[in-house]
Amino acid sequence: MVSAFLIVFGAMLATVDIFGSSIPYTDEWDAEANWLYRLFEQGDLGFGEIAAPHFGHRLILTRLTSLGLYVLNGGWDPQLQMIVNGLLHALICAVLVGFIVQRTDGPYRTPAAVATIILFTVPFSWLSILVAFQTQFYFMLLFSILALKHLSSSRYLAGYSFAALAMLSMTPGALLLPAYIFTLIVSTLRHRYISREQLGQIAICSAVFIFFVWHLPETTADDAYHAGNLYDFFVTVFYALYWPIRLEHWVGLIIYAPFVLLLIKALRHSGVPIFLLALGGFITLQILAMGYFRGGLNIPIPNRYWEILIVGIWLNGMSLFFIMRNSLSRPVKAFAFAWMFVAIVGLSATAFESFSEGLPGRKAESLTTQSLITEYLETGNREVFAGFSIYEVSYPDTERLIDILNQPVVRDLLPGSLGGSSADNLAGVRNVLFRLHWLMILGGLCLLALPSRALRGF
Repeated sequence: MVSAFLIVFGAMLATVDIFGSSIPYTDEWDAEANWLYRLFEQGDLGFGEIAAPHFGHRLILTRLTSLGLYVLNGGWDPQLQMIVNGLLHALICAVLVGFIVQRTDGPYRTPAAVATIILFTVPFSWLSILVAFQTQFYFMLLFSILALKHLSSSRYLAGYSFAALAMLSMTPGALLLPAYIFTLIVSTLRHRYISREQLGQIAICSAVFIFFVWHLPETTADDAYHAGNLYDFFVTVFYALYWPIRLEHWVGLIIYAPFVLLLIKALRHSGVPIFLLALGGFITLQILAMGYFRGGLNIPIPNRYWEILIVGIWLNGMSLFFIMRNSLSRPVKAFAFAWMFVAIVGLSATAFESFSEGLPGRKAESLTTQSLITEYLETGNREVFAGFSIYEVSYPDTERLIDILNQPVVRDLLPGSLGGSSADNLAGVRNVLFRLHWLMILGGLCLLALPSRALRGF
């Protein structure tokens, strides 16, 4: 687990160092500059403001993390938040590798762990890493996975504690509760019997989930994003299910086939890890939520949601492993080869696009944003933004961005790269981490290269 964490965190630090910048992007102008930090500087920030909804989400953990970094640093630096995103991404990988170490044996253990590390080392979801205001995705995923892992092992106190943290991270974190109920229903169908303990867990999860949904904020994302009909809904769902294969390539249907087969096996036989069933239910509900809340645009799932889909690939890979562990018949081998071929080809093409277009493009847009905003702050000329895309301006509404920039308190708290008065107390820590990322990767590889001890203790 330590080796996985070091390799992935080192890779994420390298990504932020090479392609990241301290230029705010989209939601950061409203959610941070014009809300969190402005209220803090004016002395008007209380818990009510920290818990206030942001488009249907209560981003309590993200706001506390951002505010903590702001105070420690003496000012605003989005790159520090990107480093936290990379840290959480690495922790997710470490937890999943820990599951492999605990639940697998034989010749498949090391390849499964190495494949997981590679899957999380490549910055497929580069927009999540390089946009500071995405920490909620990482918190939600990490705590949801930990909650399902503990609930599946009947460690209820820890499980519900992590569940509470997941729901305080982002609204979709609540979907872990029906996902866990799903595993209890599968167990009931297999044994044709339900225990008092299972009934109690279903009652608790149902009550908490209903209470949470009942108290959701009324303000949600723009209705234009919502699927207006079943066609738009299913197109978006299939975009997610096919990832990383393009929708027009029908072979993408195989991506989630291993989990479907594992579910069928779980209904007939025991021995299927409950955690995988729970995680599969959770990812499925996440994809259905994407279909509804993002189906209105009828476009592929935005890059920042790919962090969830990466876990979906891992889920299906592990489902395939548990299918193969109990059967190595010729059809199973052929299916496994076909799935791995499609997944590897799709991931390789996506990785190439990330390194050739996505990452350099985000860097170029940040440099353009820095130039435009610096020029506006110096000249006050609104026309400097004319003719540039919303990604280059870093905000979808130029007039709204100008209004935010014209506030004296916001101008003062801008990152140093934009002429603000941030003290940048953590610059030394940030620079040391950036210099150590290759050493972290090398250290993790050395630990991974050790004999069996590497996967047991590290």
